[in-house]
Amino acid sequence: MPDGTPLVLTSKAGIKRDGTQFEGEYYVDGQWVRFQRGLPRKIGGYRRLATNLAGPPREVEIYSAGGLTYVHSGGPNKLERFTLDSDGNPSAISDRTPAGFATNVNNDWQFAEVYDTASGQLKLLTVAVPNLQDIDSSTTFPIYFGDAYGTAALAAIAGSPGKDVSGGIMALQTYAVAYGSNGAVLWSVSNAPADFTGAGSGGTNVTDQKIVQGFPLRGGGQSPAALLWSLNALLRMSFVGGSAIWQFDTLSSESSILSPNSVIEYDGIYYWAGVDRFLFFNGVLQELDNDLNLNWFFDNVNYAYRGKVFAFKVPRFGEIWWCAPMFGATEPNYAIIFNVRESRRLGYPVWYDTALPADFRGAGHYAQVFHSPLMTSADVVGGLGTYALWQHELGVDAVAGTQTNAIRSYFETADISAMTSQQPSNQNLSVDFLEPDFVQVGDMTVQMSGRANAKAPQVFSDPKPVYAVPASSEQQVCYFKESRRELRFRFESNVAGGDYQMGQNLVHVKPSDARILG
Repeated sequence: MPDGTPLVLTSKAGIKRDGTQFEGEYYVDGQWVRFQRGLPRKIGGYRRLATNLAGPPREVEIYSAGGLTYVHSGGPNKLERFTLDSDGNPSAISDRTPAGFATNVNNDWQFAEVYDTASGQLKLLTVAVPNLQDIDSSTTFPIYFGDAYGTAALAAIAGSPGKDVSGGIMALQTYAVAYGSNGAVLWSVSNAPADFTGAGSGGTNVTDQKIVQGFPLRGGGQSPAALLWSLNALLRMSFVGGSAIWQFDTLSSESSILSPNSVIEYDGIYYWAGVDRFLFFNGVLQELDNDLNLNWFFDNVNYAYRGKVFAFKVPRFGEIWWCAPMFGATEPNYAIIFNVRESRRLGYPVWYDTALPADFRGAGHYAQVFHSPLMTSADVVGGLGTYALWQHELGVDAVAGTQTNAIRSYFETADISAMTSQQPSNQNLSVDFLEPDFVQVGDMTVQMSGRANAKAPQVFSDPKPVYAVPASSEQQVCYFKESRRELRFRFESNVAGGDYQMGQNLVHVKPSDARILG
């Protein structure tokens, strides 16, 4: 290798947590970083919209009309409703908690909206069940309903407690469908979502274990249709009309689900976390390949609080996030991220992860009419004892009221080594300098890291500045004059207003000694 040979600093998209760092071609570490066009870029910032939610909120339901976004937030002891205007300004909060509501710290919520022809109103239906620490609980609770755009407390549907459920509820237009223990499925009268006893309503048991989630499905010739997740099976529900109304078939009798809120639909494909792997359904049930952080996730998720795992998507960047309590935490403090778009484009599964903000996250909803995704905190706002609503993917900083804080974002490349080059050599690589290539706002730093061998301690150089606007020719490159046998680079942005997208960095290296001990 000639002296001063320039190499393109390249790694495969994704952050590899499983196995050893030296074995792979992927980035080995990162925080608040995503991948687009196969390259790292900083994840967007977030702004606090409200600080006075009861909670912690476990589900937010969002729909828009008349220039307003209607938000319902369900927590352990309250159901609250407010609106957001196009700028994210919240209205006053209305308490819609039903009379006699059973407070429980483990309450989880599911929502549905179905048009009611008799009243001429869009009806909101909801069920709150204490499934956060007991996913197979068989205790039943009422189905509540009310005007989707109203502010009054919801009421239990007629027929409760006979129509109580232990699972949840979904809209399968023009029906409301509820589900629960022993494979129970209940459906309302068509266009009468609060009527579970009239002609055309009904119920049956379709599997042996509790159904915990349901999503509408493109039904083709049998529409409407839905997928139903039980604790051990995936089922399909299809409209057939006549006296039967619905038929049910089992797509898999040997499946699993980590939590009801771990299911998400992305462009007609349904993804979810099982108890020990990730799965998807696109007409056939399949495992979602993950060679990067599967063990890292399932070895460290806190199974005692598995019910708090929730899925969230950021379609602009092709991402599905599973937010989970990890490393002993009792609230979601990390997100494991699958990039659907990059995986399709690059031809291999792209996974990465990030720590969530310090106040954690309890629920989320992707951007629809409101232009940014919304997430709720799972820790109290300091000094208030209440919880916050955050608008994500906005700017590049963490903005809370008048306070703006930088968001630390970094990534570390895969190893560069003469031992794995086309002409293997046992020599160390000495770095003369790095030519950084970034779309960049604010100064960054870069550190050279690495080891003498896979068992040696990792050694970091002093941070070198990567200037957004170099003031001299010397500031256009980063000088090192250090060597490693297994060599990596760590780039970091941690200034207010800081942002970056990586391009094609060049590192100038030459062979040095052949020392293999650290």
